[in-house]
Amino acid sequence: MVEPEAVVVPAGDALLGDPPRTEHVNVFAIAKAPVSVGEYLLFLDATGHPAPRGWDAQRARPADPIRAVSWADAVAYCRWLTLGTGRIYRLPDEREWEKAARLAGTLEHLGAVREWTNSWEEGGRVLRRGDDLAARAFAADEGEGIGFRVVRGMTGR
Repeated sequence: MVEPEAVVVPAGDALLGDPPRTEHVNVFAIAKAPVSVGEYLLFLDATGHPAPRGWDAQRARPADPIRAVSWADAVAYCRWLTLGTGRIYRLPDEREWEKAARLAGTLEHLGAVREWTNSWEEGGRVLRRGDDLAARAFAADEGEGIGFRVVRGMTGR
């Protein structure tokens, strides 16, 4: 198991959302890139977790971001990474995702897929995407066209 390359985002206020508002965000480390097909394959092989729909087509490109995982699948991956590394990994909340996305040069493959967050609103998990940093979408648990990146907790949560 290889830990993802992460960038530490310092604690502080950030201008987020639309309309913009100032919000405080605690320190966190976020993976530079979304979880790749190859990384997800390691998880599937190690755990026997069921593969996502359309897995055979995705599998052909190990370096590409995973594109069809449910929120529960993403959480299971985080749990596996946490147990294997001894560090706390989780999905970012949407404030963390947006703060990191707005820092120039922090995140790679931004906009390649919609990404799960751990935030809940309007009856679904909040999805974020890189082509419009303030845009939000909501999904219950289906994973079509959705990937994720992980956050390494640095505040004990």
